[in-house]
Amino acid sequence: MKIDLLVEFSVMKEDNINDSLSAIQDILVEGEEVNLAYSHIKDRVWFTNKRIIAMDVQGITGTKKEYRTFPYSKISSFSIETAGIFDGDSDFRIWLSGVGIFEIKFRKELDIKKVGQFLSEKILSN
Repeated sequence: MKIDLLVEFSVMKEDNINDSLSAIQDILVEGEEVNLAYSHIKDRVWFTNKRIIAMDVQGITGTKKEYRTFPYSKISSFSIETAGIFDGDSDFRIWLSGVGIFEIKFRKELDIKKVGQFLSEKILSN
């Protein structure tokens, strides 16, 4: 089954929240806190208490950045596909009502179930 993706990111490591906060401090709203942070070379994904923020760094110099935000209230469902023996990554897909699908590929060593549990808490509490 082909999936029409709105955007796809890959992450290789979990970041220290305090170390990565400076990249999005200016776009956080009052009372918003970062709970999880992941990165892949230049690109990053943050899970806050209000939304998911994805930063796509573009170009050779990396000065151009695109920030995408996905409020938890727009998530209609999500799926987790864990890595197999020969897979290098796990897949995490989020369906956003009226928008499309956001996919994050997690390196096999990362705990994708931790993200699934976090996201379940956010969307089921609303």
